[in-house]
Amino acid sequence: MTTVWRLRPGADKRIRSGHPWVFSNELSASPKGLLPGTPVELQDSKGQFLARGYGNPHSLIAFRALSFNSQEKEPTSFEFLQGKILNSWKVRKAAGFRGSFRLAFGESDYIPGLVLDYYVIEQKGKKAQVFAAQLVTAGMNEALKNAEDFFKGLVQKAHEQGLSNFSWNETAVVIRNDVGIRKLEGLNVEEPNVIKDLPDFDLTDVEILLNAAADDGVVAMSCDLKEGQKTGFFLDQTHNIHLAVNLFKNWAKTEPKRKLRVLDLCCYVGHWSTQITRGLKSLGFEVEVSLVDVSKTALAFAKKNAEREGAEVVVHEMDVSEGLTSLPSAHYDIVIADPPAFIKSKKDIPIGKHAYLKMNTHAFRMVKRNGFVASCSCSGLLEEEEFRDAIRKASLRNSFEVRSVLRGGHAADHPTLMQFPEGFYLKMYVHYV
Repeated sequence: MTTVWRLRPGADKRIRSGHPWVFSNELSASPKGLLPGTPVELQDSKGQFLARGYGNPHSLIAFRALSFNSQEKEPTSFEFLQGKILNSWKVRKAAGFRGSFRLAFGESDYIPGLVLDYYVIEQKGKKAQVFAAQLVTAGMNEALKNAEDFFKGLVQKAHEQGLSNFSWNETAVVIRNDVGIRKLEGLNVEEPNVIKDLPDFDLTDVEILLNAAADDGVVAMSCDLKEGQKTGFFLDQTHNIHLAVNLFKNWAKTEPKRKLRVLDLCCYVGHWSTQITRGLKSLGFEVEVSLVDVSKTALAFAKKNAEREGAEVVVHEMDVSEGLTSLPSAHYDIVIADPPAFIKSKKDIPIGKHAYLKMNTHAFRMVKRNGFVASCSCSGLLEEEEFRDAIRKASLRNSFEVRSVLRGGHAADHPTLMQFPEGFYLKMYVHYV
């Protein structure tokens, strides 16, 4: 028997607009007693159908919608969820992604609770595919509790539809339920779990293949897909890196041939600096990359990646909140300030805003005149106007004339929904100093 929840009178405006969430105080009765993740049909106060999804009586977000179509009876079934992922896969292919990308982005792909990254990997001349999944809600945790069978079926359908050339034998699946957000759903934070391995590949040190920013080729990036941060790599800056690299190439064509210096703050495995190096080297420039990160492991990967594209690499193992005063002023042609989210909750906003101001103040101090600063934020709770204000103050502290010449945002593999503003989080500006 289907579990039915009803909303209080007048509480249906948001869900009717296509927003996928219902909060517990919008329900007509207490949902207590329901097992977290149970499939739920949502109705308005008069009993009219609104959506189907799953519920969690222990979460502030009590209901998450998977379907607004009354004819779709089992939205937590394998068939339904696989269909959603295959559809998002087609969107990525249409957008031109050829290698690794985010395959499912939660609510923005109409699959709340699932973050799924897709990697094409290469090692010792062999290629394969890896699915790295985060199940961040009780509903998705329950729906995909038999994850191996789910992904085996997905791989078969993707192969049949021409979305992937890899078979199940050429597939690895890693479940990355090691994220703290699961606690909000009453779920345990778990160790990374490789539920389908590839005997011929070492997932802790493997090359993923990505669209190159500077040309139509691919870039190889070494990383750890088993225990690295997030799902092993940060894919969300793809669009912004492509925009910025093409801007830097156009600028470099007006410069005399010399060594160009790039500073990559919070570099992780060096995606920004590796792509920038490839673009500038293609124009005949020598490139020196200074990598800054607190993680020795990440820096080792970043050094390998940037050197693969021909960079001369300088490594600085340091915490950016403390160590940036040791780096020289007016020394770098390009400075990348792409930190992790400084703001994780509303209480962090004041401290987080100051952290963005501090980092960007250093970035503008360290860049040469006629150079670039790329300022990024992945804090969804930081309003874009507040981020711009931090950048403005940072530039004034250095008495620079600064022009914002490029504005970025979400890539096509991190789509956004107009009816779901909570999905907008990524901000990027490039400034010419």
